[in-house]
Amino acid sequence: MQLLINTGLDRQSWDQFILQHPEGNLLQSWAWGDFQSSLGHPIWRFRVVDEKGETISQLLAVKLVLGFGKSILYTPREILINRSAPAHTQHQAMELIMNKIKELGKTEGVILWRTDPPLRATDTTALSIYRAFGFTKSKRSIQPRANWVVDIDAKLNNLLASMKPKTRYNIRLAERKGIRVIVSKNPDDIRIFNQLNRETATRDKFIPYPDNYYKKQLENLGRAGEIELIIAYFENTPIVAILVSFFGPRATYLHGASSSEHRDKMANHAAQWQAFAEAQKMGCATYDLGGINLNDEHLEWTGITRFKQGFGGHAVEYVGTLELPLSPLWYRLYRVFRGN
Repeated sequence: MQLLINTGLDRQSWDQFILQHPEGNLLQSWAWGDFQSSLGHPIWRFRVVDEKGETISQLLAVKLVLGFGKSILYTPREILINRSAPAHTQHQAMELIMNKIKELGKTEGVILWRTDPPLRATDTTALSIYRAFGFTKSKRSIQPRANWVVDIDAKLNNLLASMKPKTRYNIRLAERKGIRVIVSKNPDDIRIFNQLNRETATRDKFIPYPDNYYKKQLENLGRAGEIELIIAYFENTPIVAILVSFFGPRATYLHGASSSEHRDKMANHAAQWQAFAEAQKMGCATYDLGGINLNDEHLEWTGITRFKQGFGGHAVEYVGTLELPLSPLWYRLYRVFRGN
């Protein structure tokens, strides 16, 4: 058994292995690694192969610098395992990756390993495996604890009929009000999103990523055909822009921005409805609208939660962020610094 790190790998086989898993995710993809690298974050692509060269395990890891020569290793999703391999082979593959990450803790100044495995909150068996390796649940989540997911394999007319009456009405109202929606293939149009995003951040009182983050995301994922920028116009003025990804059977609403003007035109509904249509063209079976307020964890998300639920669908609740200390002393200091 051999551990490959950043060499002897290719995009096609990397993504193909991800798509063999029901929970395979954009955040594990080759393009997502390229995107993180373009932001200046060192990345590691780990793959374990057996004697026949068959992939047994795979993981994308990103180094996030904290300062003072210390950093965090973040793996957006879980270690993917070839479940058809013998149990002892699966376990050995996981150990190879985990031991290498522990080495990085010493050579790269990594104080903790943080991950957001797509485990359901009720999946206590899988969670117990992480706990056996020393992971603990973090009080702060990176990815949302609950997402709103819509099955979109029905025809568009049937999909529309399954939505809440108010949402259907608003989609049709946007058309009557003259909202025009386009799918942009021009990377330069990210300036439209960034302008609207800064306006949204000021209005809704949150700190957005820097403009370059969205630019790099569109460039890298766009080259792989895994993202689109959807813009809704009223007359000649862009008033809503959203970034939607497409990876395998899943489309994901990544980011959205809107103008404070013309909010009565329901352009947000029109943009999302276009995204549903694009997702179907891409062969996606589900559309993930992203995080929602569940159990009053994010009261500030109440309005956006109501908006997302209007499209039909169901909530998927995850276990949350897990952390494995790689340097116990620095990890304790880090927790004191962040306030928990």
